[in-house]
Amino acid sequence: MNKNCALFCREVNQKNEGFRRPSFGLLEWQRSRRVGLTHPKTASRSGGAIQIKKDTFGMGNSENKLQENWGWFLALGIGLMIGGACALFAPVLVSLAIEYVVGIVFAVGGVVTLFQVFTTKDGWTARLIYPILGGFNLFAGLLLMFRPLEGLVALTLVLIVAIFVNGLVRIVVGVMARPDAGSGWVIFVGCLSVLASGYLLAMYPEVSVMLLGIVAGVSLIGEGAGYVRFAYGLKNEVSVAV
Repeated sequence: MNKNCALFCREVNQKNEGFRRPSFGLLEWQRSRRVGLTHPKTASRSGGAIQIKKDTFGMGNSENKLQENWGWFLALGIGLMIGGACALFAPVLVSLAIEYVVGIVFAVGGVVTLFQVFTTKDGWTARLIYPILGGFNLFAGLLLMFRPLEGLVALTLVLIVAIFVNGLVRIVVGVMARPDAGSGWVIFVGCLSVLASGYLLAMYPEVSVMLLGIVAGVSLIGEGAGYVRFAYGLKNEVSVAV
């Protein structure tokens, strides 16, 4: 009888100890949570120690795919640079093409805005604003498409004003960032933009025929050079921003 009672008490104690002591899987999960692991399967036990395997939500696979396709980025960059060079050799044609595309965008936007007058559920204020905006956009789009010279003059003036405002903003940002490193270059580039806008305004409207094409060509060459640099960075496994 006493022997049976002792065996029964020993079994109860073993069950209580098994209930109190968490399994290794739970301990492993708790230790992995302390080091920032999100799932117990990402930790493995070897020689009594937990080895953490980093999981960055598949970023490694994405980087490998980008590195495998570095040639496509290189081809894109070269294509953009060739397009920019062609734009610099034919700025007038490029300017006319840009003007025509902008005219189509304005005209389509105007038609959509006018159509919203009959479909909107807003109040009378919106019904009065939509026809004004739609009519202005439609008129501007038709003007750009059917009066190319006047459209180029208008777009060039808008571009000159944008360059001037961009220069002023850079100057203000550079002054506010002083004495941080690089603030001087920001101020210098801003001053160049303001001077360039002044020069273009002095050459206005004669410069209207070529300015859009020249700006587009320089922008394409810059973007293409950035993609070429990015492609070689992927090839050499170097982190490079476009």
